[in-house]
Amino acid sequence: MYKLSATDAGFLYAETPLCPMHVASVQVMALPDGVSEDEFIASLKPFIAARRHLVPYLTNRLQATPFDLDHPLWVRDPDFDIDRHIYRVDVPAPGGQAELERTIAELHATPMDRRRPLWETAVLCGLADGDGSRNRRVAYYNRVHHACLDGMAGQAATMTLMDTQPEPRPVPTPPAEFTARPAHHDALSLMLDAWQNFAVAQVDQFTGWPKRLDASARLWQRALDSSKGLGAPQAPAPKTNFNRPIGAARTFAVGELSVADIKAVGRALNATLNDVFLAVCGGGLRRYFEAKGELPKASLIAGCPVSLRQPGDTSLNNQVTMMQVALGTGIADAKARIAAVAASARAAKATTADAAPLLSGEAALPGLPAALRNAALWAERTRAGDGPQSINLVISNVPGPRQTLYSNGARMLTHYPVSIAAHGTGVNLTVQSYDGVLYLGITACAKALPDADRLRDEMLAEFIDLKAAVLPAKVHALSVAPPPPVETLPRVA
Repeated sequence: MYKLSATDAGFLYAETPLCPMHVASVQVMALPDGVSEDEFIASLKPFIAARRHLVPYLTNRLQATPFDLDHPLWVRDPDFDIDRHIYRVDVPAPGGQAELERTIAELHATPMDRRRPLWETAVLCGLADGDGSRNRRVAYYNRVHHACLDGMAGQAATMTLMDTQPEPRPVPTPPAEFTARPAHHDALSLMLDAWQNFAVAQVDQFTGWPKRLDASARLWQRALDSSKGLGAPQAPAPKTNFNRPIGAARTFAVGELSVADIKAVGRALNATLNDVFLAVCGGGLRRYFEAKGELPKASLIAGCPVSLRQPGDTSLNNQVTMMQVALGTGIADAKARIAAVAASARAAKATTADAAPLLSGEAALPGLPAALRNAALWAERTRAGDGPQSINLVISNVPGPRQTLYSNGARMLTHYPVSIAAHGTGVNLTVQSYDGVLYLGITACAKALPDADRLRDEMLAEFIDLKAAVLPAKVHALSVAPPPPVETLPRVA
């Protein structure tokens, strides 16, 4: 049986009507010469269908365990229909960046249908090219439920479904065992398997206690040692408008930053790429809240997902935890902010390493799925997001493909991420790298951040000023507009 881990299933249990738990990415694609939008979509469906056996979630649907004795499992969808998963969406005229962002925000606010495989690709048509043409580019809005994968697994799936050359690579036909996978398990076998998993989990809990005890001792020592710390103040994060119960509507904004420039700033200040990015987020947030007269005295705290994967592990599941990093929003000087963020991030990473034995993705207890689902619904109905929070927002940096990719002959121009807004933390800042560029996606509850584009602009302005201060001789260039016509597409400096 292909059962979800507790971590994977946790995203199903946490999902509520106002808080969908899917993630997505947006790729603007340059169509092959002479191919119309409709022709491209018609050929994309068999292109993806031919690769369905290479990515399990494409044809897997959920089956629940009787009486919620254990986590759900993945089974083959016997009624899989590619037309249900790939479809056309027209972006309102004039098809510019603002219209594209609003369309994505609207699509992302809609929950997914759990009766089918939990993925969709909306092909967004009608994009302006900058030269008056409306038929030379499309955009993929690719969404997948977080129960299927984490950020690193998503990058692996992207690489599998795309090509490194315009001509699609040969793909072998699905093996016989692919179509022979079960589409349903009987209730008795599921109940027996649930009790077996419960027994195994108890044995694991008992045999793993020495490692957990040692990890707990290291964390206590770190907490008591003022020279080490845990990465961020262990107190509620300062209250902002981000930290509230969320509504159904979303806002979305995108931007781009040069990987080479961020690395150059990092080398000059003895900081990592991630340190610089977090400090740029902190500086952008400082500007944003200062302009509104709402800057908290205490530093905002970011929850930063951290991968627990071993090198070379490309399995499509969730292996991630969260660390807390202080963003230095109370520090006016950008260089000093980077130093503070770097110190906080180092302490947070060390804390995560010490806590690793406590971060098992497995847990089995009869009735646990129902209890967690009901807890999430109760929290939504009682507005639990109004209370104190340990973080203000989520900030994520996901390494992506380094080479140019193609899909069905179309060249991939962008790789913007779209993430999750949750109760109490209604704003998410994520970047994905692709071919030398960090692609920024700001996903937010419309009540928490009605002007995501303004925060984006403040972050990019912060990075321009930072580069001017640290790299005064460098030409400063950022792309905040939709990609120009394919023939004149520049490299981001």
